[in-house]
Amino acid sequence: MQNKLLLTGVIVAIIAILPACSKMGGPDEFSVLKNPPLIVPPDYHLSPPGDENDLSNAYTPQEIAKKALFGDGDN
Repeated sequence: MQNKLLLTGVIVAIIAILPACSKMGGPDEFSVLKNPPLIVPPDYHLSPPGDENDLSNAYTPQEIAKKALFGDGDN
């Protein structure tokens, strides 16, 4: 008897709460903004400014790897 009364009370409480929850609403799927598609900039072929003939300071990939693994070697 007591279990039936408890179960009835729980069911009544759930029925009373459900309409209150439905008024809260959820996210509006129609208010989502769409991102524009990604594009490649028209000047993607440009290189950084500077003297193109001044490659004396440039390192080869092998030199960069050696510096990364073993340090500068100044010690």
